[in-house]
Order: sequence, then structure tokens, then C-alpha cells
Amino acid sequence: MQAGKYNVKAKGHGSSFMPMEVTIGDDKIKAITVDSRGETKGVADEVFKRLPQEIVDHQTLNVDTVSGATISSNGVIDGVAQAITEAGGDASEWKKRAKPVATNYQDEEITTDVVIVGAGGAGLAAAVRSLEEGQSVVILEKYPQIGGNTSRAGGPMNAAEPAWQDKFKALPGEKETLTELAATPIEKIDPEYQADFKQLQAQIKEYLASGANNLFDSTLLHEIQTYLGGKRTDLKGNEIHGKYPLVHELVTNALDSVKWLSNLGVKFDNEDVTEPVGGLWRRGHKPVEPMGYAYIHVLGDWVKDHGAKLLTETQAEHLIVENGEVKGVIAHRKDGSTVTVHAKAVILTAGGFGANTKMVQKYNTYWQKIADDIATTNSPAITGDGIKLGLEAGADLFGMGFIQLMPVSDPETSELFTGLQTPPANYIMVNQEGKRFVNEFAERDTLAKAAIANGGLFYLIADDKIKETAYNTTQESIDAQVEAGTLFRADTLEDLATQIGVDPEVLVQTIKDYNSYVDQGKDPEFHKNVFDLKCEVAPFYATPRKPAIHHTMGGLVIDKQAHVLNQNGEVIRGLYSAGENAGGLHAGNRLGGNSLSDIFTFGRIAAETAAKEISPDVSSGASVH
Repeated sequence: MQAGKYNVKAKGHGSSFMPMEVTIGDDKIKAITVDSRGETKGVADEVFKRLPQEIVDHQTLNVDTVSGATISSNGVIDGVAQAITEAGGDASEWKKRAKPVATNYQDEEITTDVVIVGAGGAGLAAAVRSLEEGQSVVILEKYPQIGGNTSRAGGPMNAAEPAWQDKFKALPGEKETLTELAATPIEKIDPEYQADFKQLQAQIKEYLASGANNLFDSTLLHEIQTYLGGKRTDLKGNEIHGKYPLVHELVTNALDSVKWLSNLGVKFDNEDVTEPVGGLWRRGHKPVEPMGYAYIHVLGDWVKDHGAKLLTETQAEHLIVENGEVKGVIAHRKDGSTVTVHAKAVILTAGGFGANTKMVQKYNTYWQKIADDIATTNSPAITGDGIKLGLEAGADLFGMGFIQLMPVSDPETSELFTGLQTPPANYIMVNQEGKRFVNEFAERDTLAKAAIANGGLFYLIADDKIKETAYNTTQESIDAQVEAGTLFRADTLEDLATQIGVDPEVLVQTIKDYNSYVDQGKDPEFHKNVFDLKCEVAPFYATPRKPAIHHTMGGLVIDKQAHVLNQNGEVIRGLYSAGENAGGLHAGNRLGGNSLSDIFTFGRIAAETAAKEISPDVSSGASVH
């Protein structure tokens, strides 16, 4: 092969391509550098660390892809193959060379205080809190890298903080939303929430009477919106709503979770308050770093630095149950060796089952149909493992039939943050005719149902001003996506309409009407709750979107201390759960921004409860209660 440095581009997961530099000399691959800035941090990091090293060390392209990151893995392999071909080599011969010899481990037995199944946000929060409480910790993660679905999360985390939110002006429509909520007849509120709802009505009345023009919020508003936002009826007429003890525990401890994360090193952007799609209110605490990676790398580094034993590519397969008490976990490594962990407490934080389509179809009672080929925003690791483990110990289930579709997913990759994703106050959703079709500030299931009724595929329209409010994107990424044809840009709305195949006159009229609603602060068509910016500054953008499986609300029944309960409502000794692995909090529909509050709050609670029950006289860390 001709020696030199070869610059190639390979397909990635979150971006249209990944620039790579491959150094060749003496008929060998000397070095591989991947520019992964366009990829979602935390989703395929292990690929860019592992595969180039294996290729260089073993001089072969016959390397295993990294579980959960197949697209990025193949991108690296194909990029190196392209460089080999350009250098005059035979890439097909490199792909037939011997594989690197896998490490063979011996069976192992470990004894610890706490074993945690799943190294996403809930698991890492539980691990950090357990370590803070003086417990020894083992974490089992079936995939090669930590993060789970949290790495793919948008980032904003719901927590009412009125002293901070008071600094921001109210947006048009927010006071009307409060007025409408406060007018809800008390008989429409379930009994356990009525006392809190009456207190909220008084808070809203006092705020409106004051004439203040700042953003209002309270833990009670967060509670009632979470409760009403999750109150749903399935196809069989069964109604469900969030369990009061869980919802109340969440909203009264969410701000402490933000402060706890901040103390650990997560940096939050205090200059902006936002809300994700379907969040219903601006109470999102947004990290400075992009997406859920902002939490994962801080928590992940913390547990490693403080002595937790983290075993990746190690799948928990069975619980050890003795006389009704959970005593540990049996797991298997990638090479087939067994890891037996004896523990005083087992915390299940393996997520939901959104990447297990068959399981979704089995339990679904909310959607008319879940197609075999439906996409998911989830990590491929999220297949219901923790729920199956809980059932081994006799756990009860709650709300399994309610599946959340994320309405604004990439139609090709199911990614959430390709294109231009702006706060819902700035969403303009148009169907394939160029017309608006829904209140863009509504809950996620409402948006998804409307999208499906309009053919599935739709577009988010933005202008150059609205672009400034987009989440987790850069001008470089925007330009690359426009070049790849996955994001549309034009200097006029007429040209933009032509690019996406809609009647220019229809789209122009749609945006003209929308802009007039922003001026009025009212939407006579779809009654959008909250407005912010008009769409009028060129260039204009259209981001294609389509619903995909996002969150499974159901899971193991837990109490407010995160104990897992059996079908008789009794605590299963030694077993705890948090996050999407557990059910009962979000009920029929989860508000955007509540999942991060959930995982960090109940991950901490599970650890604290376990610590008190393991060593009741030793646990002395600051409680979230």
C-alpha cells in the first residue's frame, strides 16, 4: 500500500458522516483518528476508543462491532476499508483476516453491600448515593459502555424552583393556561390530589391577582401537571393515573436532585429555563454540556473514582432468592463465564422495554397497533431485563399497557436531536399538505396521535431566529445535514415548500396565520397554550419528524422508598427499583423532562433506603426526604 495519511468519511449514527484520518505505512495501519464531534456523546464512545485500537493492534478489519452501536462500528470499519482501497490495498482481504483473540475470564464470585443492575442514569445515581452512604457497590451493565437511555436524553430536567424562575418573563398564553387549570372542577380531580389541588388554586389566584409578569411555578403545579398529564384511559376503558405518594415524592425532591448533581460537578445553564416537547411548563434545568451525556460522564467518573466495581458486557440473568428475600444476582459475561454477586441489596435500574418490540406489542393496551417495524429512540439495551428479573422474585406490575411514542423523532434514524429541535413554544408542526394539525404545546401522546392521523411524517418549520433556541446543535451540524438532504433550508418559504413537496401557497398562508397568532397571543385554530417567536427571518428550515417508541410507563410496583412490592402489596426484602424499570409514577403518559427528575430522585431514594436497611446505625448521609 502507498504510505500516507488518508482522509475519508464514514457513515455515523447521529451525523451524516464522520471524518477520519487513517495513517498507512509499511503495508500496515499505523494510526486511526475519528472526528466524532457530530455523533451523540455517550452513545458510541466505546466504538471510537475500542475499534481503532483493535484494528491497529491486530492489523485486521475482522473485528466485532460494539453492541448497541452497530452503525458507528460499521462506519469506522468501512472508513478504514476506504483508506486501504485508496492506498492500493485489498480491503476485502483485511476483512477476512483472523479476529483478535477474545479474553477468556474465569467464573467469579463477588460479595458486596449493594449490586445495581443497569448503568444508566438511575443506576449511576444509586451507585453514587450508595457510595456516599458508605456501602460497597457492584454495577452490572450488559453493554460495553455506561449511559443507557440517559445518554440519549435531551438534557432538561424538571424541577420547580420559583426563586430562579421568577427571573424570567411570562410568555403569552401562560397565564391563560393557569387560569384554565385553576378552573378545573374539583370532581374531576381524584380524591388523593384534591387537597393539593385546592392549595394550587389559591396559589394561582394570588399570582394572577398580583399582576406580576414573571414565570410562575410551584411544586404543587408540577405535581398536578404530572398527575393530569399522566391520567389516561386505555382501549378497554381502564383509567390510570400516577400514584400520589410517588408523584408527590418526585416533585418535592426534584430540586434537591438538581442541587445534588450540581455538587457532583454537573454544570447547569442558569441563564435559560426551558421545557422539552410535552413538558407542559418551563421548569427545565438544562445542562451546559449537550444532552444526557452531561450527567453520565460526571456520575460515571465519580463511581469509578470512589471504588465501585463496574462490570460492563456482563448481563444479569437471574436473581438469587432465598426464603422470599433477594440475596444477589447471577450474571454472565460476553465470553460465557459466570459472575455471581452476593449482596445485601439489589437495585434494579435496567430501564424499560422500548427496544423490545415484541414485548411492547404483548403489553400494549393504548395504541390501536404497534407495527413490527416501528422505530425506537431507545438504546438497543432497553429490552425489559430488569422487569423480568423482578418477576422472578414475585414483583407486581403497574401500567404495562401504556407506551409513549415520541412524536418528534428522526424518520430515518429515530434520533431526537437531528435537525432543529426547538422548545414547544416555538414548534410549528405542518403535515404533508403544509398545514398545522395540532396544538404543538400538547402532551406527547396527543402529538403522536395527531401525527399518525396525518400520515405519520410531518415537518417542524423554523426560521433563522427560532434556530437560536434549538437544542444540542451547531451551525456545522446544520450545514452537514442540509448537505446530506436530511434537513431542508431555503431563503423563501415558497422554495422550502417545494423542497418538501407541499403547495407553496398553503405553507406561506400557514406561517402567516401562525405569526398573527403569536402577535395576538391566541391560537383560534388549535388553541396552542404558549407562544414565543414568529417565523419570518430567512433562511427557513424544515425538519422531517415521525413518531417512534420512546418510553414505557409501566414497570415494577414500588413504594415511595423504592422498595419493590409483590402482588399482595408487601415489600420484597432486599429488592429495590428506580427509573423506567419501575411503574406507577408517570401512569399513562410521561411529561417531557420528568424522566431525568425521576431517575436521579428515585435512584438516590433507592440507595438511601437500602443503606438504612443494611446498616441502620451507620447510614448518616444527607437524605432527600
